[in-house]
Amino acid sequence: MTGHESGRPSGTGVHVPGRLSGTGVHVPGRPSGTGPLARVGGLTLGPVTGGPPVLCDAGLSVERGQVLGIVGRSGSGKSSLAYSLLGHVRPGLEVRGGTVRVAGLDPFDRAGARRLRGRVVSFLGQDPGSALNPALRIGTQIAEAVRLRSPVRRAQDVRARVEELLLSVRLPADRAFRRRLPRQLSGGQAQRVALAVALAGKPRLLVLDEPTSGLDTVLAAGMRRLLAEVLADGDRSAVLVSHDPAWIASVADDVIRLEGGRIAPAGGPKAPTRVPPPGGRAGPGRGIPRNATPVVTGELSVRGLDAAHGRLPVLHDISLTAPAGGCTAVVGPSGSGKSTLARCLAGLHRPTRGSVEWREDGAGRGGGAPVQLVAQDARGALNPRESVRTALLRPLTGVGRLPAPEAEPEAVRLLGLVGLEPGVLARRPGELSGGQRQRVALARTLAARPRVLVCDEITSALDPETASGVLELLDSLRRTLGPAVVMVTHDLEAAARHADRVVVLDEGRVVEAGPAAQVLMAPGHPVTRELLACAGRPLSAVPERRWADG
Repeated sequence: MTGHESGRPSGTGVHVPGRLSGTGVHVPGRPSGTGPLARVGGLTLGPVTGGPPVLCDAGLSVERGQVLGIVGRSGSGKSSLAYSLLGHVRPGLEVRGGTVRVAGLDPFDRAGARRLRGRVVSFLGQDPGSALNPALRIGTQIAEAVRLRSPVRRAQDVRARVEELLLSVRLPADRAFRRRLPRQLSGGQAQRVALAVALAGKPRLLVLDEPTSGLDTVLAAGMRRLLAEVLADGDRSAVLVSHDPAWIASVADDVIRLEGGRIAPAGGPKAPTRVPPPGGRAGPGRGIPRNATPVVTGELSVRGLDAAHGRLPVLHDISLTAPAGGCTAVVGPSGSGKSTLARCLAGLHRPTRGSVEWREDGAGRGGGAPVQLVAQDARGALNPRESVRTALLRPLTGVGRLPAPEAEPEAVRLLGLVGLEPGVLARRPGELSGGQRQRVALARTLAARPRVLVCDEITSALDPETASGVLELLDSLRRTLGPAVVMVTHDLEAAARHADRVVVLDEGRVVEAGPAAQVLMAPGHPVTRELLACAGRPLSAVPERRWADG
Protein backbone atom coordinates (compact mmCIF):
# COMPACT_ATOMS: atom_id res chain seq x y z
CA MET A 1 0.00 0.00 0.00
CA THR A 2 1.60 3.22 -1.14
CA GLY A 3 -1.01 5.85 -0.26
CA HIS A 4 -0.24 7.84 -3.40
CA GLU A 5 -1.43 7.86 -6.94
CA SER A 6 -0.09 9.37 -10.11
CA GLY A 7 -2.60 10.16 -12.78
CA ARG A 8 -6.37 10.15 -12.39
CA PRO A 9 -8.27 8.44 -9.59
CA SER A 10 -9.05 4.84 -10.42
CA GLY A 11 -12.20 4.74 -8.35
CA THR A 12 -10.93 2.06 -5.97
CA GLY A 13 -10.08 2.55 -2.32
CA VAL A 14 -6.84 1.73 -0.57
CA HIS A 15 -7.15 -0.78 2.25
CA VAL A 16 -5.41 0.07 5.51
CA PRO A 17 -5.04 -2.98 7.78
CA GLY A 18 -6.91 -2.56 11.02
CA ARG A 19 -8.80 0.53 9.80
CA LEU A 20 -12.25 1.13 8.37
CA SER A 21 -12.04 1.54 4.63
CA GLY A 22 -14.48 2.60 1.97
CA THR A 23 -16.97 4.11 4.44
CA GLY A 24 -16.90 7.71 3.20
CA VAL A 25 -18.25 10.68 5.14
CA HIS A 26 -21.82 11.94 5.08
CA VAL A 27 -22.20 15.60 4.08
CA PRO A 28 -25.65 17.15 4.62
CA GLY A 29 -27.52 17.34 1.36
CA ARG A 30 -25.20 14.95 -0.47
CA PRO A 31 -24.98 11.18 -0.58
CA SER A 32 -22.15 9.80 1.56
CA GLY A 33 -20.91 7.38 -1.09
CA THR A 34 -18.10 4.90 -0.66
CA GLY A 35 -14.36 4.85 -1.26
CA PRO A 36 -11.60 7.10 0.06
CA LEU A 37 -12.49 10.11 2.16
CA ALA A 38 -10.13 12.25 0.09
CA ARG A 39 -8.47 11.70 -3.26
CA VAL A 40 -6.21 13.83 -5.42
CA GLY A 41 -5.38 12.62 -8.91
CA GLY A 42 -3.05 13.97 -11.58
CA LEU A 43 -2.81 17.39 -9.92
CA THR A 44 -0.55 19.83 -11.77
CA LEU A 45 0.09 23.39 -10.53
CA GLY A 46 2.21 26.03 -12.24
CA PRO A 47 2.90 29.77 -12.26
CA VAL A 48 0.14 31.87 -13.80
CA THR A 49 2.83 33.59 -15.88
CA GLY A 50 3.87 30.27 -17.43
CA GLY A 51 6.97 28.21 -16.84
CA PRO A 52 7.67 24.79 -15.36
CA PRO A 53 5.07 23.34 -12.95
CA VAL A 54 5.77 23.33 -9.21
CA LEU A 55 3.58 20.24 -8.80
CA CYS A 56 3.30 17.72 -11.63
CA ASP A 57 0.83 14.83 -11.94
CA ALA A 58 0.71 14.37 -8.16
CA GLY A 59 -1.90 12.51 -6.19
CA LEU A 60 -2.84 10.91 -2.91
CA SER A 61 -5.63 8.85 -1.39
CA VAL A 62 -6.81 9.03 2.23
CA GLU A 63 -9.15 6.47 3.75
CA ARG A 64 -11.35 7.11 6.75
CA GLY A 65 -9.21 6.76 9.87
CA GLN A 66 -5.93 6.84 7.92
CA VAL A 67 -3.01 9.12 8.77
CA LEU A 68 -0.95 9.99 5.69
CA GLY A 69 2.45 11.69 5.93
CA ILE A 70 3.98 13.89 3.23
CA VAL A 71 7.75 14.46 3.31
CA GLY A 72 10.30 16.05 1.00
CA ARG A 73 12.74 18.91 0.66
CA SER A 74 11.67 22.54 1.06
CA GLY A 75 10.06 23.69 -2.18
CA SER A 76 9.21 20.14 -3.32
CA GLY A 77 5.46 20.88 -3.34
CA LYS A 78 4.43 19.26 -0.02
CA SER A 79 2.26 22.13 1.20
CA SER A 80 0.80 22.76 -2.27
CA LEU A 81 -0.40 19.15 -2.44
CA ALA A 82 -1.85 19.25 1.08
CA TYR A 83 -3.54 22.63 0.57
CA SER A 84 -5.37 21.29 -2.48
CA LEU A 85 -7.57 19.35 -0.04
CA LEU A 86 -8.79 22.75 1.18
CA GLY A 87 -9.32 24.09 -2.33
CA HIS A 88 -6.43 26.51 -1.86
CA VAL A 89 -3.63 27.42 -4.26
CA ARG A 90 -0.82 29.82 -3.39
CA PRO A 91 -0.98 33.26 -5.02
CA GLY A 92 0.81 33.28 -8.36
CA LEU A 93 -0.04 29.62 -9.09
CA GLU A 94 -2.86 28.08 -11.06
CA VAL A 95 -4.36 24.61 -11.47
CA ARG A 96 -3.31 23.18 -14.84
CA GLY A 97 -4.91 19.78 -14.50
CA GLY A 98 -6.10 17.03 -12.18
CA THR A 99 -9.00 16.37 -9.82
CA VAL A 100 -9.51 16.80 -6.08
CA ARG A 101 -12.39 15.24 -4.16
CA VAL A 102 -13.07 15.30 -0.43
CA ALA A 103 -16.15 13.39 0.76
CA GLY A 104 -17.29 13.38 -2.86
CA LEU A 105 -17.14 17.17 -3.20
CA ASP A 106 -14.78 19.45 -5.11
CA PRO A 107 -13.07 21.84 -2.63
CA PHE A 108 -12.24 24.21 -5.52
CA ASP A 109 -15.96 24.66 -6.17
CA ARG A 110 -17.46 27.48 -4.08
CA ALA A 111 -20.43 25.43 -2.94
CA GLY A 112 -18.23 22.43 -2.20
CA ALA A 113 -15.76 24.54 -0.23
CA ARG A 114 -18.58 26.02 1.84
CA ARG A 115 -19.78 22.55 2.81
CA LEU A 116 -16.32 21.15 3.47
CA ARG A 117 -14.21 23.75 5.23
CA GLY A 118 -14.30 23.47 9.00
CA ARG A 119 -16.97 20.77 8.91
CA VAL A 120 -15.34 17.94 7.00
CA VAL A 121 -11.78 19.24 6.60
CA SER A 122 -9.85 21.60 8.90
CA PHE A 123 -6.35 23.03 8.77
CA LEU A 124 -3.63 23.59 11.36
CA GLY A 125 -0.42 25.28 10.25
CA GLN A 126 2.94 26.14 11.76
CA ASP A 127 2.05 29.77 12.48
CA PRO A 128 -0.73 30.01 15.09
CA GLY A 129 -0.58 33.81 14.87
CA SER A 130 -2.07 33.68 11.38
CA ALA A 131 -4.94 31.43 12.55
CA LEU A 132 -6.05 33.61 15.48
CA ASN A 133 -7.61 37.08 15.34
CA PRO A 134 -5.36 39.31 17.49
CA ALA A 135 -8.31 41.53 18.45
CA LEU A 136 -10.63 38.79 19.74
CA ARG A 137 -10.43 36.89 23.01
CA ILE A 138 -9.71 33.22 22.56
CA GLY A 139 -13.02 32.08 24.06
CA THR A 140 -14.87 34.22 21.54
CA GLN A 141 -12.87 32.83 18.64
CA ILE A 142 -13.52 29.21 19.62
CA ALA A 143 -17.21 29.98 20.22
CA GLU A 144 -17.53 31.53 16.75
CA ALA A 145 -15.97 28.41 15.21
CA VAL A 146 -18.42 26.20 17.15
CA ARG A 147 -21.44 28.20 15.91
CA LEU A 148 -20.21 28.26 12.31
CA ARG A 149 -19.12 24.65 12.03
CA SER A 150 -21.50 22.66 14.24
CA PRO A 151 -25.23 22.49 15.01
CA VAL A 152 -24.67 23.86 18.54
CA ARG A 153 -26.52 27.18 18.97
CA ARG A 154 -27.69 27.73 22.57
CA ALA A 155 -25.32 29.97 24.51
CA GLN A 156 -24.85 27.54 27.39
CA ASP A 157 -24.22 24.65 24.98
CA VAL A 158 -21.68 26.72 23.04
CA ARG A 159 -19.87 27.64 26.25
CA ALA A 160 -19.84 24.00 27.34
CA ARG A 161 -18.38 23.00 23.95
CA VAL A 162 -15.69 25.72 24.21
CA GLU A 163 -14.69 24.44 27.65
CA GLU A 164 -14.65 20.86 26.34
CA LEU A 165 -12.38 21.85 23.45
CA LEU A 166 -9.96 23.74 25.71
CA LEU A 167 -9.69 20.81 28.08
CA SER A 168 -9.21 18.40 25.17
CA VAL A 169 -6.09 20.33 24.08
CA ARG A 170 -4.86 20.52 27.69
CA LEU A 171 -5.55 24.18 28.36
CA PRO A 172 -7.45 25.80 31.26
CA ALA A 173 -11.17 26.28 30.59
CA ASP A 174 -11.86 28.90 33.27
CA ARG A 175 -13.27 32.33 32.41
CA ALA A 176 -9.95 34.14 33.01
CA PHE A 177 -8.16 32.02 30.42
CA ARG A 178 -11.01 32.25 27.91
CA ARG A 179 -10.78 36.05 28.11
CA ARG A 180 -7.11 36.16 27.13
CA LEU A 181 -6.03 37.71 23.84
CA PRO A 182 -3.66 35.81 21.53
CA ARG A 183 -0.75 38.12 22.46
CA GLN A 184 -1.15 36.97 26.08
CA LEU A 185 -0.44 33.34 25.12
CA SER A 186 2.86 31.55 24.74
CA GLY A 187 3.68 29.88 21.43
CA GLY A 188 2.60 26.47 22.70
CA GLN A 189 -0.68 27.81 24.09
CA ALA A 190 -1.47 29.66 20.85
CA GLN A 191 -0.82 26.50 18.84
CA ARG A 192 -3.22 24.51 21.01
CA VAL A 193 -5.92 27.21 20.80
CA ALA A 194 -5.56 27.04 17.01
CA LEU A 195 -6.00 23.25 17.26
CA ALA A 196 -9.16 23.75 19.37
CA VAL A 197 -10.54 26.06 16.65
CA ALA A 198 -9.70 23.46 13.99
CA LEU A 199 -11.52 20.74 15.98
CA ALA A 200 -14.62 22.88 16.69
CA GLY A 201 -16.66 21.36 13.86
CA LYS A 202 -15.58 17.77 14.57
CA PRO A 203 -13.87 17.49 11.16
CA ARG A 204 -13.26 14.13 9.56
CA LEU A 205 -9.99 15.23 7.96
CA LEU A 206 -7.22 17.32 9.53
CA VAL A 207 -4.55 18.88 7.32
CA LEU A 208 -1.48 19.61 9.47
CA ASP A 209 1.37 21.64 7.99
CA GLU A 210 4.45 21.61 10.25
CA PRO A 211 2.36 22.15 13.41
CA THR A 212 5.34 21.85 15.79
CA SER A 213 8.19 23.56 13.93
CA GLY A 214 8.16 26.79 15.98
CA LEU A 215 8.08 25.15 19.44
CA ASP A 216 10.85 24.24 21.84
CA THR A 217 11.64 20.57 22.44
CA VAL A 218 9.32 20.22 25.46
CA LEU A 219 6.32 21.88 23.82
CA ALA A 220 6.96 20.20 20.44
CA ALA A 221 7.07 16.77 22.07
CA GLY A 222 3.89 17.52 24.01
CA MET A 223 2.15 18.79 20.88
CA ARG A 224 3.12 15.67 18.95
CA ARG A 225 1.77 13.49 21.75
CA LEU A 226 -1.47 15.50 21.84
CA LEU A 227 -1.94 15.19 18.07
CA ALA A 228 -1.25 11.46 18.30
CA GLU A 229 -4.03 11.20 20.89
CA VAL A 230 -6.41 13.26 18.74
CA LEU A 231 -5.80 10.90 15.81
CA ALA A 232 -5.76 7.66 17.83
CA ASP A 233 -9.52 7.02 17.86
CA GLY A 234 -9.38 5.72 14.27
CA ASP A 235 -12.39 7.78 13.18
CA ARG A 236 -10.56 10.92 12.05
CA SER A 237 -8.18 11.05 9.09
CA ALA A 238 -5.18 13.32 8.76
CA VAL A 239 -2.61 14.51 6.25
CA LEU A 240 0.65 15.50 7.94
CA VAL A 241 3.29 17.66 6.28
CA SER A 242 6.45 17.61 8.34
CA HIS A 243 10.24 17.84 8.28
CA ASP A 244 10.38 15.45 11.24
CA PRO A 245 10.66 11.93 9.77
CA ALA A 246 10.75 10.28 13.20
CA TRP A 247 7.40 11.81 14.15
CA ILE A 248 5.89 10.99 10.76
CA ALA A 249 7.03 7.38 11.13
CA SER A 250 5.53 7.15 14.63
CA VAL A 251 2.01 8.34 13.74
CA ALA A 252 1.48 7.82 9.98
CA ASP A 253 0.01 4.68 8.41
CA ASP A 254 1.67 5.56 5.13
CA VAL A 255 4.18 8.09 3.79
CA ILE A 256 4.60 9.67 0.38
CA ARG A 257 7.66 11.61 -0.68
CA LEU A 258 7.85 14.49 -3.12
CA GLU A 259 10.90 15.32 -5.20
CA GLY A 260 10.86 18.37 -7.44
CA GLY A 261 7.06 18.50 -7.48
CA ARG A 262 6.61 14.82 -8.34
CA ILE A 263 5.73 11.77 -6.27
CA ALA A 264 8.91 9.78 -5.69
CA PRO A 265 8.98 5.98 -5.88
CA ALA A 266 7.35 4.42 -2.84
CA GLY A 267 9.61 3.51 0.04
CA GLY A 268 7.02 1.50 1.95
CA PRO A 269 4.85 2.42 4.90
CA LYS A 270 6.47 4.34 7.74
CA ALA A 271 9.74 4.62 5.88
CA PRO A 272 10.44 8.27 5.08
CA THR A 273 13.90 8.62 3.64
CA ARG A 274 16.25 11.52 3.16
CA VAL A 275 15.79 13.16 -0.20
CA PRO A 276 18.95 13.87 -2.21
CA PRO A 277 19.21 17.27 -3.87
CA PRO A 278 17.78 17.28 -7.39
CA GLY A 279 20.43 17.04 -10.06
CA GLY A 280 21.96 20.33 -11.09
CA ARG A 281 20.50 22.28 -8.20
CA ALA A 282 22.74 24.67 -6.33
CA GLY A 283 23.36 23.62 -2.75
CA PRO A 284 23.60 26.02 0.17
CA GLY A 285 27.12 27.19 0.77
CA ARG A 286 28.52 26.77 -2.72
CA GLY A 287 30.32 29.74 -4.17
CA ILE A 288 32.18 31.01 -1.08
CA PRO A 289 35.85 31.62 -1.91
CA ARG A 290 38.01 29.22 0.09
CA ASN A 291 40.79 31.78 0.41
CA ALA A 292 38.52 34.62 1.57
CA THR A 293 40.14 36.74 4.27
CA PRO A 294 38.05 37.63 7.34
CA VAL A 295 37.13 41.31 7.12
CA VAL A 296 35.21 41.66 10.39
CA THR A 297 36.97 41.97 13.73
CA GLY A 298 35.53 42.87 17.11
CA GLU A 299 32.62 41.65 19.21
CA LEU A 300 29.00 42.34 20.10
CA SER A 301 28.69 43.23 23.78
CA VAL A 302 25.38 43.13 25.67
CA ARG A 303 25.37 44.41 29.25
CA GLY A 304 22.55 44.53 31.80
CA LEU A 305 19.77 44.45 29.21
CA ASP A 306 16.16 44.80 30.36
CA ALA A 307 13.18 44.91 27.98
CA ALA A 308 9.40 44.99 28.26
CA HIS A 309 6.27 44.71 26.15
CA GLY A 310 4.30 47.71 27.38
CA ARG A 311 4.24 47.37 31.15
CA LEU A 312 5.06 43.67 31.09
CA PRO A 313 8.77 42.97 31.79
CA VAL A 314 10.19 40.37 29.39
CA LEU A 315 14.00 40.45 29.76
CA HIS A 316 15.93 40.89 32.99
CA ASP A 317 19.63 41.81 33.24
CA ILE A 318 20.81 39.98 30.10
CA SER A 319 24.56 40.03 29.47
CA LEU A 320 26.47 38.19 26.75
CA THR A 321 29.21 38.61 24.17
CA ALA A 322 29.34 37.43 20.55
CA PRO A 323 32.84 37.67 19.02
CA ALA A 324 33.49 38.12 15.32
CA GLY A 325 33.76 34.77 13.57
CA GLY A 326 31.98 32.96 16.40
CA CYS A 327 28.51 31.51 16.84
CA THR A 328 26.53 32.06 20.04
CA ALA A 329 23.34 30.00 20.36
CA VAL A 330 20.44 31.30 22.46
CA VAL A 331 18.10 28.51 23.54
CA GLY A 332 15.25 28.18 25.99
CA PRO A 333 11.56 27.33 26.33
CA SER A 334 8.94 29.06 24.20
CA GLY A 335 8.05 32.39 25.78
CA SER A 336 11.40 32.78 27.53
CA GLY A 337 12.23 36.02 25.67
CA LYS A 338 14.52 34.71 22.92
CA SER A 339 12.85 36.55 20.03
CA THR A 340 12.59 39.77 22.06
CA LEU A 341 16.33 39.55 22.72
CA ALA A 342 16.97 39.06 18.99
CA ARG A 343 14.93 42.17 18.17
CA CYS A 344 16.80 44.16 20.82
CA LEU A 345 20.14 43.13 19.30
CA ALA A 346 18.93 44.24 15.86
CA GLY A 347 17.66 47.60 17.14
CA LEU A 348 14.02 46.74 16.44
CA HIS A 349 12.94 46.73 20.12
CA ARG A 350 14.03 49.48 22.51
CA PRO A 351 15.45 48.14 25.80
CA THR A 352 14.32 49.74 29.06
CA ARG A 353 17.85 49.47 30.48
CA GLY A 354 21.31 48.27 29.50
CA SER A 355 23.39 48.49 26.35
CA VAL A 356 23.97 46.70 23.03
CA GLU A 357 27.29 47.72 21.46
CA TRP A 358 29.49 46.54 18.60
CA ARG A 359 33.16 47.01 19.52
CA GLU A 360 35.37 47.13 16.43
CA ASP A 361 39.04 46.11 16.59
CA GLY A 362 41.39 48.44 14.70
CA ALA A 363 40.19 49.99 11.47
CA GLY A 364 37.72 47.15 10.77
CA ARG A 365 36.02 47.35 7.45
CA GLY A 366 34.01 50.08 5.84
CA GLY A 367 30.44 49.81 4.61
CA GLY A 368 27.89 47.21 5.50
CA ALA A 369 25.32 47.15 8.29
CA PRO A 370 26.40 46.58 11.91
CA VAL A 371 23.58 44.16 12.79
CA GLN A 372 21.08 42.36 10.57
CA LEU A 373 18.17 40.16 11.67
CA VAL A 374 16.87 37.10 9.82
CA ALA A 375 13.42 36.74 11.36
CA GLN A 376 11.52 33.51 11.96
CA ASP A 377 8.52 34.82 9.99
CA ALA A 378 9.99 35.23 6.51
CA ARG A 379 6.53 35.91 5.06
CA GLY A 380 6.17 38.98 7.29
CA ALA A 381 9.75 40.11 6.65
CA LEU A 382 9.40 40.24 2.85
CA ASN A 383 7.21 42.74 1.00
CA PRO A 384 4.51 40.64 -0.72
CA ARG A 385 4.30 43.12 -3.63
CA GLU A 386 8.02 43.10 -4.41
CA SER A 387 9.86 40.54 -6.47
CA VAL A 388 12.86 38.73 -5.03
CA ARG A 389 15.01 40.76 -7.45
CA THR A 390 13.87 44.04 -5.86
CA ALA A 391 14.30 42.64 -2.35
CA LEU A 392 17.95 41.77 -3.07
CA LEU A 393 18.96 44.72 -5.23
CA ARG A 394 17.91 47.34 -2.66
CA PRO A 395 20.48 46.33 0.02
CA LEU A 396 23.11 45.55 -2.61
CA THR A 397 22.98 49.01 -4.18
CA GLY A 398 22.17 50.82 -0.92
CA VAL A 399 24.00 49.46 2.12
CA GLY A 400 26.35 47.34 -0.02
CA ARG A 401 27.12 50.28 -2.37
CA LEU A 402 27.42 48.12 -5.47
CA PRO A 403 27.04 49.75 -8.90
CA ALA A 404 23.77 48.72 -10.58
CA PRO A 405 25.47 46.62 -13.34
CA GLU A 406 27.21 44.51 -10.68
CA ALA A 407 24.19 44.13 -8.41
CA GLU A 408 22.21 41.62 -10.50
CA PRO A 409 25.09 39.07 -10.84
CA GLU A 410 25.69 39.44 -7.10
CA ALA A 411 22.00 38.75 -6.42
CA VAL A 412 22.26 35.56 -8.48
CA ARG A 413 25.38 34.56 -6.53
CA LEU A 414 23.63 35.14 -3.19
CA LEU A 415 20.71 32.98 -4.26
CA GLY A 416 23.18 30.26 -5.20
CA LEU A 417 24.76 30.50 -1.75
CA VAL A 418 21.42 29.63 -0.13
CA GLY A 419 20.56 26.91 -2.66
CA LEU A 420 18.11 28.76 -4.94
CA GLU A 421 18.04 29.00 -8.72
CA PRO A 422 18.30 32.35 -10.59
CA GLY A 423 14.70 31.98 -11.76
CA VAL A 424 13.54 32.78 -8.21
CA LEU A 425 14.49 36.44 -8.84
CA ALA A 426 11.31 37.00 -10.84
CA ARG A 427 8.96 35.57 -8.20
CA ARG A 428 7.13 37.28 -5.37
CA PRO A 429 7.12 35.88 -1.79
CA GLY A 430 3.61 34.44 -2.18
CA GLU A 431 4.84 32.27 -5.06
CA LEU A 432 7.51 30.61 -2.91
CA SER A 433 7.36 27.82 -0.35
CA GLY A 434 8.06 28.59 3.29
CA GLY A 435 11.59 27.20 3.01
CA GLN A 436 12.30 29.20 -0.15
CA ARG A 437 11.09 32.42 1.52
CA GLN A 438 13.38 31.77 4.48
CA ARG A 439 16.39 31.35 2.20
CA VAL A 440 15.51 34.53 0.28
CA ALA A 441 15.35 36.38 3.61
CA LEU A 442 18.81 35.06 4.48
CA ALA A 443 20.20 36.08 1.06
CA ARG A 444 18.77 39.59 1.51
CA THR A 445 20.43 39.84 4.91
CA LEU A 446 23.79 38.75 3.49
CA ALA A 447 23.46 41.44 0.81
CA ALA A 448 23.80 44.07 3.54
CA ARG A 449 27.23 42.69 4.59
CA PRO A 450 26.48 42.57 8.32
CA ARG A 451 29.05 42.55 11.10
CA VAL A 452 26.54 40.66 13.29
CA LEU A 453 24.02 38.21 11.89
CA VAL A 454 21.11 37.55 14.27
CA CYS A 455 19.20 34.44 13.16
CA ASP A 456 15.82 33.84 14.82
CA GLU A 457 14.72 30.23 14.18
CA ILE A 458 15.82 30.44 10.56
CA THR A 459 15.76 26.66 10.02
CA SER A 460 12.28 25.98 11.48
CA ALA A 461 10.66 26.06 8.01
CA LEU A 462 13.36 23.97 6.31
CA ASP A 463 13.73 20.25 5.76
CA PRO A 464 16.67 18.64 7.61
CA GLU A 465 19.00 18.56 4.61
CA THR A 466 18.36 22.16 3.60
CA ALA A 467 18.58 23.30 7.21
CA SER A 468 21.94 21.57 7.56
CA GLY A 469 23.14 23.24 4.36
CA VAL A 470 22.08 26.70 5.56
CA LEU A 471 23.83 26.21 8.90
CA GLU A 472 26.98 25.04 7.12
CA LEU A 473 26.71 28.16 4.98
CA LEU A 474 26.65 30.29 8.13
CA ASP A 475 29.70 28.42 9.41
CA SER A 476 31.55 29.12 6.15
CA LEU A 477 30.56 32.79 6.18
CA ARG A 478 31.67 33.45 9.72
CA ARG A 479 34.94 31.60 9.31
CA THR A 480 35.87 33.22 5.99
CA LEU A 481 34.31 36.68 6.22
CA GLY A 482 34.17 36.99 9.98
CA PRO A 483 30.68 38.19 11.08
CA ALA A 484 29.46 37.23 14.53
CA VAL A 485 26.43 34.92 14.45
CA VAL A 486 23.80 34.91 17.18
CA MET A 487 21.56 31.89 16.56
CA VAL A 488 18.20 31.80 18.37
CA THR A 489 17.00 28.22 18.02
CA HIS A 490 14.92 25.38 19.43
CA ASP A 491 17.15 22.88 17.63
CA LEU A 492 19.59 21.72 20.30
CA GLU A 493 21.38 19.45 17.84
CA ALA A 494 22.08 22.47 15.63
CA ALA A 495 23.35 24.37 18.65
CA ALA A 496 25.64 21.48 19.59
CA ARG A 497 27.06 21.17 16.06
CA HIS A 498 27.47 24.81 15.09
CA ALA A 499 27.69 27.02 18.20
CA ASP A 500 30.82 27.90 20.14
CA ARG A 501 28.85 29.14 23.15
CA VAL A 502 25.31 28.51 24.40
CA VAL A 503 23.14 30.89 26.43
CA VAL A 504 20.02 29.41 28.06
CA LEU A 505 17.08 31.72 28.78
CA ASP A 506 14.12 31.03 31.04
CA GLU A 507 11.46 33.57 32.01
CA GLY A 508 13.58 36.35 30.55
CA ARG A 509 16.76 35.58 32.49
CA VAL A 510 20.04 33.87 31.65
CA VAL A 511 19.98 30.68 33.72
CA GLU A 512 23.04 29.04 32.21
CA ALA A 513 25.82 30.05 29.79
CA GLY A 514 29.16 28.72 28.69
CA PRO A 515 30.96 26.69 26.01
CA ALA A 516 28.54 24.62 23.96
CA ALA A 517 30.10 21.29 24.93
CA GLN A 518 29.90 22.13 28.61
CA VAL A 519 26.30 23.39 28.63
CA LEU A 520 24.86 20.68 26.38
CA MET A 521 26.90 17.71 27.60
CA ALA A 522 26.86 18.50 31.32
CA PRO A 523 23.92 20.86 31.94
CA GLY A 524 23.77 22.43 35.36
CA HIS A 525 20.28 23.97 35.35
CA PRO A 526 16.95 22.04 35.47
CA VAL A 527 15.57 23.96 32.46
CA THR A 528 18.55 22.95 30.30
CA ARG A 529 18.26 19.34 31.43
CA GLU A 530 14.54 19.28 30.63
CA LEU A 531 15.07 20.71 27.13
CA LEU A 532 17.78 18.16 26.42
CA ALA A 533 15.72 15.28 27.83
CA CYS A 534 12.77 16.06 25.56
CA ALA A 535 15.01 16.28 22.51
CA GLY A 536 15.62 12.53 22.71
CA ARG A 537 13.06 11.09 25.10
CA PRO A 538 10.08 9.00 23.87
CA LEU A 539 6.83 10.98 23.62
CA SER A 540 5.20 8.98 26.41
CA ALA A 541 7.83 10.29 28.81
CA VAL A 542 7.49 14.01 28.09
CA PRO A 543 7.35 16.03 31.33
CA GLU A 544 3.92 17.59 31.96
CA ARG A 545 5.05 20.67 33.91
CA ARG A 546 6.36 22.92 31.16
CA TRP A 547 3.94 21.50 28.56
CA ALA A 548 1.02 22.58 30.74
CA ASP A 549 2.51 26.04 31.33
CA GLY A 550 3.58 26.62 27.73
